[in-house]
Amino acid sequence: MALDLRKTMRFSPFLWLGLCLGLMSKAAPAQGRPALRASVVKIHVTTQAGDYLQPWQAGRPGGGTGTGFIVQRKRILTNAHVISNARNIYITKEDRARRYRATLLFVAHDCDLALLTVEDEAFFDGTVPLPFARSLPELDDEVVVMGYPMGGDRLSVTRGVVSRVDYSTYSHSAIDRHLVLQVDAAINPGNSGGPVLFNKRVVGLAFQGIAWADNIGYAIPLPVINRFLADIEDGAYHGYPELGVATLDLQNPALRAEVDLAPGRTGVLVSRLDPYGSAAGRLRGGDVLLSIDEHRIANDGTIQLNGNRVMLDEMLERKQQGEAVAFSVWRDGAESRIDVPLVASPDRFLFRRQYDQRPRYVIRGGLVFSPLSRETLRRLRATRGNDNARDLFYYADYAKRDGWHENRDEFVVFLARMPDEVNTYAQPFEQLLVESINDRFIARLDDVATAFEHPLNGYHVLRFVEHADALVVDANRAREREAAILKAYGVPAATHLGEAVP
Repeated sequence: MALDLRKTMRFSPFLWLGLCLGLMSKAAPAQGRPALRASVVKIHVTTQAGDYLQPWQAGRPGGGTGTGFIVQRKRILTNAHVISNARNIYITKEDRARRYRATLLFVAHDCDLALLTVEDEAFFDGTVPLPFARSLPELDDEVVVMGYPMGGDRLSVTRGVVSRVDYSTYSHSAIDRHLVLQVDAAINPGNSGGPVLFNKRVVGLAFQGIAWADNIGYAIPLPVINRFLADIEDGAYHGYPELGVATLDLQNPALRAEVDLAPGRTGVLVSRLDPYGSAAGRLRGGDVLLSIDEHRIANDGTIQLNGNRVMLDEMLERKQQGEAVAFSVWRDGAESRIDVPLVASPDRFLFRRQYDQRPRYVIRGGLVFSPLSRETLRRLRATRGNDNARDLFYYADYAKRDGWHENRDEFVVFLARMPDEVNTYAQPFEQLLVESINDRFIARLDDVATAFEHPLNGYHVLRFVEHADALVVDANRAREREAAILKAYGVPAATHLGEAVP
């Protein structure tokens, strides 16, 4: 069953995301010199996200706290979810009351990491970059977690035991899966981004947990942290390339016989390829992946890596965009090598959670259009939407499997109407996917604004995906009422397209 992982700052009853790993065990004595304690800092954030059901207005301001620690070149490492949608970021040290304004340098929402800095050099007095370990601790090794959980203002130091090294979903994006370090300890809100230390060296960064499971907390482990720091060395964060391959285990003898896999060979069967993934056009459905970069793939999709058995995806996790991965493939009764360059293709049908951006929209005649996004779906789920909204969840899950993405850059939704005499009969069409406007196919939000410039015989004719009826609006009357509608509903601008769709 998929875990329902939620953010710390939202105080969900189901999860404290990004929390201190461990208050179950007794408090541990401070580790290392005073400079080490001074290098673990408290982050204070004021946040404001957009309202994806009323995309012209910002949501309510909020705030929270988290933890970070100083790494090389006077930078501060923390979680992306601590500073997402931030309007102001301030940092304090344990021994000082003053708050220092911080600047965001890099953010990686796909692996929940961020790097900050403070311009005031005085902030770094008495601090040292925390040293990184060379490898992960073993199971049952005791680790120390430092940070600022709820319940007090001073630094907290606790202990926990490494109980698992696994591969799991990072709830910040709700999509991406990476390596995690599981610590057998209780968790508490407020310590997102705290360092996890083994022998006084960083082996991870506390980031999420499960409230209904006793003594289970998670840290982002060194391989993920090191990859993030390597990615930004050229001054930009490029993100994880997607292989785009779905596989089936080959533990079933009947399935092995079906693909004619020779005795003694192991691997996994390629069942589906993502059209935006790196493997598209190189691997095929029906291929059996035998090895990845000379690491033999077991029938359950795992490989042996650095003494641990992990999913084969972990080999891809270590790669940067522009690198390649080599597969040994069983195809048509023969084994061959296939190299797959790892590239990132823009994919607006992946539906990650969105941060640090204003919702995009177009309003014409009081009709509100916006791209389909995970944030839109979350708001519709919270408000229960209408009957049409159920189809939007289907499109989000099966867009690429069923071919709905073809010829589109994104899905455009008729989100809602601002009631006015010009759009009286529009309500039944709310929350439908737009197929065309004035006989112009809608492949992206930008097309909506263009299509409204070309009415058909004095009318705007809107058609929707898998819906027989059309919505017809008087074009002249809609134009005449435009300014009055925007003023009546307090809308500052009829259009916000944001950055151009790649």
